[in-house]
Amino acid sequence: MTEFSFFNPVRLFFGAGAFDRLGEHAAAWGARALLVTGRSAARKSGLLDRAVSVLDGAGVAVTLFERIMPNPTAAVVDEGAALAREQGCDVVVAVGGGSAMDAAKAIACCAAEGAPAADFLRLEGKREPSADTLPLICATTTSGTSSELTPFAVVTVEEWTQKSAIRSDHIYPNVAIVDPEVTLTCPPGVTAAVGVDVLAHAIEGYFSTAASPITDACSERAIELVARNLPRAVEDCGDLTARDAMARANVFAGYTLSNAGASVLHALEHPISAYRPEIAHGAGLAAMLVTYAERYFDHDPWRFGRIAKLMGRGVPGAPTEQSAEFAADAIRALLSSVGLDIRLADLGVERDEIETIVDDAMRYMAGAIAKTPGDLTRADLIALLEASFSRD
Repeated sequence: MTEFSFFNPVRLFFGAGAFDRLGEHAAAWGARALLVTGRSAARKSGLLDRAVSVLDGAGVAVTLFERIMPNPTAAVVDEGAALAREQGCDVVVAVGGGSAMDAAKAIACCAAEGAPAADFLRLEGKREPSADTLPLICATTTSGTSSELTPFAVVTVEEWTQKSAIRSDHIYPNVAIVDPEVTLTCPPGVTAAVGVDVLAHAIEGYFSTAASPITDACSERAIELVARNLPRAVEDCGDLTARDAMARANVFAGYTLSNAGASVLHALEHPISAYRPEIAHGAGLAAMLVTYAERYFDHDPWRFGRIAKLMGRGVPGAPTEQSAEFAADAIRALLSSVGLDIRLADLGVERDEIETIVDDAMRYMAGAIAKTPGDLTRADLIALLEASFSRD
């Protein structure tokens, strides 16, 4: 008998024009908002002014916090939380990609608790978020991280060189706004990187030990949508049909991620970008995806065969498992089409860093590693990174 559970409490508003309802959604939760966004993209695109306008029109006072960098740090989260408390903010609004939304979730938690972000990220004596976490509205401007639908806030503690997540049902956003029209402002390189993140969420969740029939269905749909539409979205950023499809893929992968979680690829990528925060998360994942499929397709031939077929590389008329070895080729072709058929060396990672990356992954990303079938050892992880390092 099949047994599983599924939970996602986020109220999702999806569709063209959904962004313009940001004000009314925020007003339902508070009167004074801390508006969290990145350092330049939202302002340059006009989305920040648009957000302020709709919030103001709904009677919500706005305090801006435009300090979020890629791979946000505990220090910037603490700065935002202090500002929220100082200004008496009673709701947090995020406008941006995964970094802005992750930071906003951590800020909502830390502002309410009056505690630094590091307290929620310790490996021992970790503080847990509570129901006092400030209400949170997330309006994503990319189709990639699914942070608007998950209970994770990924934050880097620089003094520990640790990039890990605050994880709690209390930091699920109250409202998620996914407007495909808004993602038209996302440039090609970012579109490619976050699209690979969608694919990784779907594939890792598909093989997670916590997978269920619901997450399987979401993963399959996300994989298919990414394969068909990411190259189009990268080639023509103004293709609203492709943008809509990628936004839907992001939602499906988000439901997988929130329930099945990520696994070995995310476990290894987090230490990589902890040491090298200039590396885009999706690029770090891209450098390992093909190797992952090459090395592990025989662990579950049916599922890897299914991936190959969903991505257009299956063997017609043959049993699904006979297509398993073609999954790596399908992934490589997709990555090549969006300029991300890369290796770790291309990102500046040094070979002598591999063992440190693996040890850090085992130290603070052990839960994600454990969700990967096969009881992976330290030697397995080192071999995966070695094979992903270069084309030599």
